[in-house]
Amino acid sequence: MNLSGAVIWLRQAAEALAFIMVLSVLLPLLFGSAAGIPAGRVLTLVGSTVILQANGAFTGAGLGMEPWEILVIMTLVALGAVLGIFAICDTFALTSKRVRTFLEKAEKSMQKFPWVSKYGAVSLIVLPALPVIGLYASVVIAWILRWNRFESVLFITIGWIGAVIFVLLLAFGFISLVF
Repeated sequence: MNLSGAVIWLRQAAEALAFIMVLSVLLPLLFGSAAGIPAGRVLTLVGSTVILQANGAFTGAGLGMEPWEILVIMTLVALGAVLGIFAICDTFALTSKRVRTFLEKAEKSMQKFPWVSKYGAVSLIVLPALPVIGLYASVVIAWILRWNRFESVLFITIGWIGAVIFVLLLAFGFISLVF
């Protein structure tokens, strides 16, 4: 990697880190402060969300937080992660010839299925809820397939909110998976 590649990499890495820190940590802390939630509880929920994804809602419920508070914090964490992962993927595309070659091959393959390019981003509503794929892989799939960034973030967020609401319903006993 030459000097210009290193500068691009550092700039992109800073952008990714900014998305993650501001949206996933700072805004949840500010929201928690405004809602009267101790910072330790907010950070515990943030960490649980990063590790457990939608299942982090169980942690928020166990900490005695209200469902809407959990949903807001977890959605902010998800948005930070999604935008951060997009920025990280962009970094690899800008600095790695191997990644660019892979993307060109993927794009050629996708030209055989124009409907996937046009409507594929809608599938991102379901992907964050799937245990094998989850939130993080949904972003990478959208990035590799070069789906519209705004639509991808929108549909991933809608899917994320649905998954978190489902887990919240389980956590607060509104539904049960065991009869």
